[in-house]
Amino acid sequence: MDIKNLDKNKNGPETIILVFIDGIGFGKKDLVYNPFTKYGKDFFSVLGGKTSFSPPGTIIPINAHMGLTSSLPQSGTGQVALFTGHNTISLMHRHMAGFPPYSLRPYIKNDSIVNFFLKHQLKAGVINTYTRRFLEILEKPRSERFMSASTLMQIGSGQRLLTMEDHFNEKSLFMDITNWFLRKELGYDIPEITPLEAGKRLVKIARDYNLVVYEYFFTDKYGHEGTNHDVAFIVNHIEDLLTGIWEEINPEKELVVVSSDHGNFEDLSTPVHTENQIPAIFYGSGDDKVTINVREIYDVARYLYSLKNIQYKEPSPLIA
Repeated sequence: MDIKNLDKNKNGPETIILVFIDGIGFGKKDLVYNPFTKYGKDFFSVLGGKTSFSPPGTIIPINAHMGLTSSLPQSGTGQVALFTGHNTISLMHRHMAGFPPYSLRPYIKNDSIVNFFLKHQLKAGVINTYTRRFLEILEKPRSERFMSASTLMQIGSGQRLLTMEDHFNEKSLFMDITNWFLRKELGYDIPEITPLEAGKRLVKIARDYNLVVYEYFFTDKYGHEGTNHDVAFIVNHIEDLLTGIWEEINPEKELVVVSSDHGNFEDLSTPVHTENQIPAIFYGSGDDKVTINVREIYDVARYLYSLKNIQYKEPSPLIA
């Protein structure tokens, strides 16, 4: 795929916000097993079988299989593809579950979208908050086995992981959006905010960067559990988070992109991933011609490179 610079401004958006929502896809209309059918509003009713997408911007169904349809898409290969622009199936020849496998870790650490931006003198980073408890786990030997793609991406860029101090100073955002998990499960004495406030805060944090990545994974967790417990809470949280982002950004200068790694949450009848296409939502500077370029999961990063005149480089094949 030959991607050219498509933005009206040759320098592209001043700020790009990439929101990664783990394990969501386009499902069928199903009030029993698809939470997006029952609870989806402006952003996600289309994942519940409705045909309309009401917010400003563009939503595109993209493929997570990367050419391999004999098995289900998985997180290990999917997230590395999303965050690098690499067709990881052409590297691994199979879908890999869980955290990035050993063979793919060099790619997410060296070839990530964060690293590519930094190498072009652009400020980029992962803005998720990490607790002290989790950071202590990462200090143990062979801890890379327990690191997500986004964690490896930030570490590989040579930058520190953002901490609770950053969180208290409103320079990072925890993966629970509103601080509910920090308060209820981890015991932090911290005010809870609304998802709408969190979305606006995310944009304000992002304005210190040219690119930020924010990850949310409760959708995949609940999808694997295959339960309807609190799914309304989850859908409302991510809907209102995006509403806050949409209300806060300046679409003339900034771009927000929302995507995933594989389907899951849209079908609670099964605890495994799905065959469904995943969404890629674009709103803001540079979204007007995105549909002609983004068809596969790895096209998301390649498109963002193009907006900032960054030349995508094919990876070297893995050595057998």
